[in-house]
This record gives sequence, C-alpha cells and structure tokens, in this order.
Amino acid sequence: MRFEQMEFLVGSREVLEAMPRTPALPAFSERAVNFLAQLSRVLLRDRRSGVDVKAYAYWIRRASLESAARSGSWENRLGRGVALHIAPSNVPVNFAVSMTSSLLAGNCTAIRVSSRPFPQVDLICGAIGGLLEETGMGPYLCVFRHEHSGEITQALSALCDLRVIWGGDGTIRTIREAALPPRAVEMAFADRYSIAVIHADAYLETDPEETARRFYTDTYYTDQNACSSPRLVVWLGDAVEEARSRFWGALEALARREYGMKPIQAVDKYSAVCMLGMSRPGVRLVPGGTLVTRAEVDRLTEDVLDYKCGGGCFFEYRARELNEIVPVLGKRCQTVAVLGVEREEVRKLVFSSGVRGVDRIVPLGGTMELSFTWDGYQMIESMSRYVYGG
Repeated sequence: MRFEQMEFLVGSREVLEAMPRTPALPAFSERAVNFLAQLSRVLLRDRRSGVDVKAYAYWIRRASLESAARSGSWENRLGRGVALHIAPSNVPVNFAVSMTSSLLAGNCTAIRVSSRPFPQVDLICGAIGGLLEETGMGPYLCVFRHEHSGEITQALSALCDLRVIWGGDGTIRTIREAALPPRAVEMAFADRYSIAVIHADAYLETDPEETARRFYTDTYYTDQNACSSPRLVVWLGDAVEEARSRFWGALEALARREYGMKPIQAVDKYSAVCMLGMSRPGVRLVPGGTLVTRAEVDRLTEDVLDYKCGGGCFFEYRARELNEIVPVLGKRCQTVAVLGVEREEVRKLVFSSGVRGVDRIVPLGGTMELSFTWDGYQMIESMSRYVYGG
C-alpha cells in the first residue's frame, strides 16, 4: 500500500491498516458519545474557535447527542465497518460533521481532508488528538492529507465498507474510478444549489439589519461555496420594489463592514451575469456596487442556476404565485430558504409537483444549520446497518 505518502493529522498508518480488523461499534455507543461530548467541551473553551467551530461544538454537546439518540431506535443498528470520507475543500468544518455521523453510526472512520490549509481543521484535529487515548477511540479514527493519487484512492477504497464523497461532480467521477469491495456502499454529495423565497410584505415587518445578518450567514460566510447557500432570490407579494431596495441595501452595508472581496471576485461575478445574459434573453444586470451583484431574470428555468459564482452574486425573480418556482426544483436543488412563506406550503408544492429536488426547507438564515439529515439522507441510519432479529 502507498499510505506512507500520507500526512496523518489524527491517527497513523498502523491504525488505518488495522481498521478492517477493528470491531464495529453499536450506533450511539457510549464510547463515541463520550468522545464527542469531550471534544465539544474542549472546542467551546478554546478562544481560537471561530463561529463555525463553535457551531459544530455546540451541535455535539452531550445533551444534543442524547436528544438525537432518544429520537430514533438504535438497538439493532451496528456500524458497517470502515468508512472512508472524502471531505470537500470549500467548507473546512464539514470533515468533522461527516465524522460525527460516522462515529455515532459505529464505524471506524478514515477521513481525507483537503490539502488546502485551514486553521479550523488544525484546531479540531489538535483537540481530537488529545482525547483519543482517554476515550478509547484511538482505533476508530484517522484524519489525513495526501496529494491526488489514483493509487492511494484505490488502496483506501479497497479497505472500506462505506465510502462517503463530498465534492463537485468532477471529484465524484474521479473517486469512482477506484473500485469498491462488492458489499461496500457509497454516499455521494454532489454539486447542488439552493434558493431563497421571500414574501416582500412580511419582510418589511422584520428588522432589516437582523434579516441581512441571517442572509449573510447563509451566503457570504462561505462565499456561497456551500450547496446550501442561496444563489436565486424569488420575491412574492405586493411591496416587492420597496422590500428589494431595503433588503439589498442592508446586505450591502453589512458586507461593506465585514466582507473582504478580492478584485478577481468582482470580475468573476460580472462574467457570470454576462454569460447568462448571452445564453438567454430577459436578463438585466441591476446597477449597484460590486459587493452585491444582482441580475434579474424574466422567467425561471433550471439552467439559471448553472451560472455559479460566489462572493455575493445573486439572481432575482418576481413571482406572482409560489408554484412559479417549480422549474428550478430539479435534482440539483437542495435547499429552499423561506421568509414570510410557510414551510408547509413549500412542502406541499414539492409533493404535489413530484419534483426530483429539494431535500430541505428551512427559515432564511438557517441553511447552514447542522443536522443528522442531509441531502435526503438520514445520515446515521445510512452509515450503519440494521441487524434483523426476527
């Protein structure tokens, strides 16, 4: 095997190679829960923890994990064995979120993180390393980096019973060139997009600065790189022009204070809008600053969301009825964030229309919230196996 070429942040080559012989744990084992609860305490006390690390640490508090355990039936669920996770390069804390579900499912967990340096990764891995021996989780966890190598990917894939791929469509295609053992299963989290639906009249009754902060968290905090970050804003209601002016003005003021945009991002955003405009009529670039780039479209079709660009690039559409969003609810649509629109109304539309997309319907400002349900998967159930007892 070529594991000697890997840089281990947690664990070692010896631990990784022993994982296929390490016994699986039951779902929500006390060992895993205790480890995660202790990790939570360490991260919450660390002054270096930023907003994303603190949000993760809060999510894995013992009380939170015990509540999740009570919400399901786990007595017949056991880990699948070795779970290989390919973490994305655009959301630093994602590797830990994926790790959490995997450990709670009872798996030995091997995670490849991006070669890009992220302080969040180093911080979390440093905290993990200090807890493995005392919690007995040492044999169950490795985190590593390595340069892209089909040989290493194949060697890792040959070990696993579960492969979890987070990344773009190209990444998934590349990883899938490595064969899996016959009984291994795979969970792939591909390129997705998300939208926001705002009722203008309801928005005007909110605090514009608070709403701007919530939307900023959904979008600018990850440069819109997260699949859950809205790219399209659909407006409903009568007072749309007044609401739009207030909404985007408050967002731009917040971005001016807190967001550091690079010149190349302004160019990329303008290029994305121009590309859309050249591909179809009815696209209008809204005059304004460079921190918030907006383009109005006169109709909704799924290809509108093909023009991805981060850093505050948004498409807008004014709808008379909610059902006008159906054309953009295809397979690639992950999340619908709403303000002033009942989530149940959107859920009914999804089911009545039989669309192939939409896995989450959340309040505006909640697209980045952590959950054991993601992209239509019940994560812990999918990462474990059910032992039928008659």
